[in-house]
Amino acid sequence: MAALVSLVTVACGASDAGVIATRSRSGGDAGGGLFTTDSTPDNSTPAPERDYPVLDGVVDFGEAGPQHPLYDGYLTAAFGDIQNFWSEAFPATYNAPWEPLSGGIFAAYPERQSPIPGCGTDSSSYEDVQAGTAFYCIVGDFMAYDDYEGLPGLVDLLGKEAVAVVLAHEFGHAIQARANEWDNIGVLKEQQADCFAGAWTAHVASGGSDLITFDDAAIRAGLVAMIYVRDPVEAGGLASEDAHGTGFDRVGAFQDGFEGGPQRCATFFTDNRISTMVNIEFDASDPNAGNLPLDDPAPDPTNGPVDIVTLIPQGLDQFWVALAEANGVPFTAPTFQRFPGAGPFPECDGVDPASWTNNVVFCPGDNTIYWDEDFALAMSTDPLTGDMSVGYLFSDAYSDAIQTALRSARTGEPRALMNDCLTGAWVASTINPPEDAVLQLSAGDLDEAIVTAIARADESTDTNVNGSAFEKIDAFRTGVLGGLNVCRNEIG
Repeated sequence: MAALVSLVTVACGASDAGVIATRSRSGGDAGGGLFTTDSTPDNSTPAPERDYPVLDGVVDFGEAGPQHPLYDGYLTAAFGDIQNFWSEAFPATYNAPWEPLSGGIFAAYPERQSPIPGCGTDSSSYEDVQAGTAFYCIVGDFMAYDDYEGLPGLVDLLGKEAVAVVLAHEFGHAIQARANEWDNIGVLKEQQADCFAGAWTAHVASGGSDLITFDDAAIRAGLVAMIYVRDPVEAGGLASEDAHGTGFDRVGAFQDGFEGGPQRCATFFTDNRISTMVNIEFDASDPNAGNLPLDDPAPDPTNGPVDIVTLIPQGLDQFWVALAEANGVPFTAPTFQRFPGAGPFPECDGVDPASWTNNVVFCPGDNTIYWDEDFALAMSTDPLTGDMSVGYLFSDAYSDAIQTALRSARTGEPRALMNDCLTGAWVASTINPPEDAVLQLSAGDLDEAIVTAIARADESTDTNVNGSAFEKIDAFRTGVLGGLNVCRNEIG
């Protein structure tokens, strides 16, 4: 499955090295089935599948293109609605008339005989399109996508809804061409396109489209797409002129558009946004590629183990114990205790015995954080996650201990979202820590936390147990970018 995931979104006419669907560490394949690990059952009733007939005149399929009944009609509806959306949103945002895409949208495949326009050349071959999977070209004002391998592979991996969001991002470059913003800074340009995709997603999710519908799962899929389609951390982050941003950056831009609409996106080049982005360089000399093992197989007899189960609890203690003492809050650091995934399970009043598997839980009765060691091992070695996925879950449970010490009256979703925000505040403390700190954030850690937040989210916004993916990411990012005081003022 991962062999088909080679998305590179290319904005032709610019020096764009593209975005590679990859893991957050050096090397490895995307995948791993992370999004099946949520122990919260989905009790919502799925919406019936809507039939999407292929709309004439939206995509030039050529004379003998491959047939994709699962998504051809859906993508023509998505492309059609994206253009309908911008026909109204562009004049309202930029106070200028809308100009439809003049060059068209083309499906590319090896057997195609009718030409696809060139991006600075006479024509584009299938290999030209295949290299980028999907692209917008300002020369000729057209879009093209790989309808033979690239897009079918993405649909198989992410679902057609997520791919529609990715294509909405690509169409965002056509908006930039019309807004005379094509030559702006690369990373902001790409994240503005993410913002545009979020604005369009909100329009569809709110029922504003006559052509296409999105449910909670589609919004979640859009967020997942921002994670899969990102810069590899070893590429240099913002240091590269062609950077698109980490998953943390891209999800934030998407959410800005979803909440603020195109008007919010239009300010990306004037609001000093780049100064708020977290850029952590990849340490090529680190033998672990920035990823701690769950258990140190050969601990140093003097300095002790260098692993997740040792350093993350120490880092949490270092941050929270000192903070509680400074604020006069009585607090005893919780202990951490593992248990096998198949049991026997801990006993804790108020905790459903069925909820222990694939989980990390704080038990206030004995001030202990219990964690499923088999699940933690799988998370720490999953190609899409790593040490901070376990760290995120450890920290969320630790944050519940903090709320208990503070005698918080929050329950359910508001309590869970506060835990996410407090986790973000702790993570922020590890970005540029003092010299005596036991932990320092490494490249990719923020993305691992975002991925885990999505995986642990409620499937439906009506469930209100853990918070939706959108809500959990927003709470975590609030903590990272704003700190504890912002958590107190904005969450729950």
